[in-house]
Amino acid sequence: MRSKTSASILLIGVFILGGITGAVSYSLYRSRVEASGPRAGPRWSSNDIVKKFAQDLNLGAEQQEQLKIIIDEGRERFGALRQQFRPQYEAIRRETHDKMRQILREDQKAKFEKIIQEIDARHKDRGPRPSP
Repeated sequence: MRSKTSASILLIGVFILGGITGAVSYSLYRSRVEASGPRAGPRWSSNDIVKKFAQDLNLGAEQQEQLKIIIDEGRERFGALRQQFRPQYEAIRRETHDKMRQILREDQKAKFEKIIQEIDARHKDRGPRPSP
């Protein structure tokens, strides 16, 4: 009788530990995914945005046409602004990397360069932002 009780307690303990291990593992996974930064989701087209507002706000056909023009104009202006500031962004990025290199030991620099290459590759994989 005692061995059955011990076996039952052991079995319950194993299940509890398994549940705890799974919960902790999932929590660590989620925190790592969230720490890696926001993921760029699919970009909404002007038509998608207009459809969403038309549905939510019960827009008429003329309002939908005007809204599409407003959205397209805004995207065009954001794109122009992005192009205007891109060189400054890249210059700051280069300067920052150069300053970071200055504080690294020789054995750290190779790893640093690899990390920078991986980051650059991820940015290229996303591709350029679509024009408005």
